[in-house]
Amino acid sequence: MNPWMWGRALGAALMALALVACDATIDDPQAGARQAAATNDDPPDEGVILLEETVHIVERSGMYSIPTDPLEAMAAIATLPDGLGDVIAMHLGRYYPTPHEFAPAVAPLTDLLQARANLLLGGGQLTRMAEDTMDGEFSVLLLPVDATSVIVILPTQVVQADPAAPDLPATPIDLSQLTYEVNGRTRTIEQYMQSGQTNAIAFMHNGQFIYEAYQNGYNPKTRAHMWSVTKSVTTALVGIAVAEGLVDSIYDPIKKYIPDAADTVWEGVSVEDLLQMESGTYWVDVPVHQPEQLVLMGADFHSNGLYGMTRDEYLLRLTRVSPTGEYYRYNSGDAQMLAWLLENVYERPYAEILSEKIWQPAGMQDEAMVMIDRLGNTFASMGLYATPRDMIRFGELFRSGGRSRDGRQIVPEAWVKASHNYDKENGGGPRGYMWPHWGGEESGNYTAAGYGHQRVSVAPSLNMVGVRFGNDPVDSVAPKEWEAVLTAVGNYLESGATQ
Repeated sequence: MNPWMWGRALGAALMALALVACDATIDDPQAGARQAAATNDDPPDEGVILLEETVHIVERSGMYSIPTDPLEAMAAIATLPDGLGDVIAMHLGRYYPTPHEFAPAVAPLTDLLQARANLLLGGGQLTRMAEDTMDGEFSVLLLPVDATSVIVILPTQVVQADPAAPDLPATPIDLSQLTYEVNGRTRTIEQYMQSGQTNAIAFMHNGQFIYEAYQNGYNPKTRAHMWSVTKSVTTALVGIAVAEGLVDSIYDPIKKYIPDAADTVWEGVSVEDLLQMESGTYWVDVPVHQPEQLVLMGADFHSNGLYGMTRDEYLLRLTRVSPTGEYYRYNSGDAQMLAWLLENVYERPYAEILSEKIWQPAGMQDEAMVMIDRLGNTFASMGLYATPRDMIRFGELFRSGGRSRDGRQIVPEAWVKASHNYDKENGGGPRGYMWPHWGGEESGNYTAAGYGHQRVSVAPSLNMVGVRFGNDPVDSVAPKEWEAVLTAVGNYLESGATQ
């Protein structure tokens, strides 16, 4: 075996070890193998296809990721990326108004550690954990770092905001002592924050900014990683592209807009299939595709292409496990294909598209960031970093039927409705266009959801939007408790008790 073949084998082994090390959920809390059958046939057998996927993991991490030409490898090594410190600074810069500073990014970690110590010494977090355990819930002790920010370091691009955008109209109301009930226990909003698993919350009601609270070193200017909330932003951009005529129809095959998809696993997949996560391609966030892709993209960036894969190379190497359009499968790959579509039809980077089509016209005041690969392709199934107030503006945009505060139609109203249509017979999907419902389909409430229980929750029934930035990768009570908080806040505000 020549040295290059040994290198390929070593690369495959290292990838296998890296995947074993990824023992935490990387993406949306509803991710995984959950499927909703759209036909009467049985869905694919998860055990069988996961076993078969092992072969493809070895192929992607070894055979397709290491150059066999020594000259090509030497050239890659000689041109390793410069300015790694700047990349790290941009990644950590989510905590500050400007994303290009390095030294100040240490401050939030200091604040986080101090907040963690105060919570543990105060006893409230331990009491809360004991109560949840008695209720049959499962959670973890507070970590010394923010679990939702631990990720392979990849470069980011800035999403320009509107510095002249007006502040949110505000009618401040102190909700700290408002009570809600979960598992038969009554708690206050203040106690909710003292559990330590929530970094930030914010609420709007009838277009007015009502309340916000922060913990763990977060503040109004902290950019949090929104994880799979990014998917809902991506599908909104697709709706705008359709309205502008850049996408003729959601029933078009994706290869019409991504020619590289022809004769691949994406053959026969429509734009609608991607929006509803029914492409039929195989995706299991953990322990397979999300950590594998992150490692390969990170390796590709830091080795300047010597080892690993770009976003597009990885997507084209996925496998098919069911006919397109027949089964729902939570699929970050589908969202990434939509980002690829957007970059092609607009012929611009995703960050520029997001800035021009949503961030600036919707009046976002803070620069956001999106994570990209070595070639500038945006992850888009995750990787958006934004502040609480800007994310609540995004939720309010949807509650208002896609209109901005000044009345401009930014996201088509019909697209907003389709985004939370779960009726298969009338064109809907199990998660709409990556906006799952909360409180039951009949409630009309829906949410953008991400790993660590990030939430941008829209409640038309309560005339309210709520945002939560979370830090609880393993916490079974978190989703229903957030819904209990939302409901309690909404009912209180709708009752007129504040007047």
